[in-house]
Amino acid sequence: MSIYAVNKICYRVVREPGLRQALGDSPEQALRAALPPLSEDELQALLDGDVGRLSKMGANNFLLHQLGRFRLLGLDLPTYADRIRAAYREA
Repeated sequence: MSIYAVNKICYRVVREPGLRQALGDSPEQALRAALPPLSEDELQALLDGDVGRLSKMGANNFLLHQLGRFRLLGLDLPTYADRIRAAYREA
């Protein structure tokens, strides 16, 4: 499994207002349409806003942070930070 697709989505969130809108309106549809395609594990973690899991899978934390910055997938900045910390606290 390559985490590149997750990093690419997070990168595009900053640059593509249409993608941000689509993720707000219909997140699963937007994520399934993304290229390169996400694995089912990546898709589910994104839909769950499980940034801690994605980080442990190798996603770039700076790029993941953009999801909280733009309040996508049930995240905001405090929630993003809590979930990242919790994932590494458990380790």
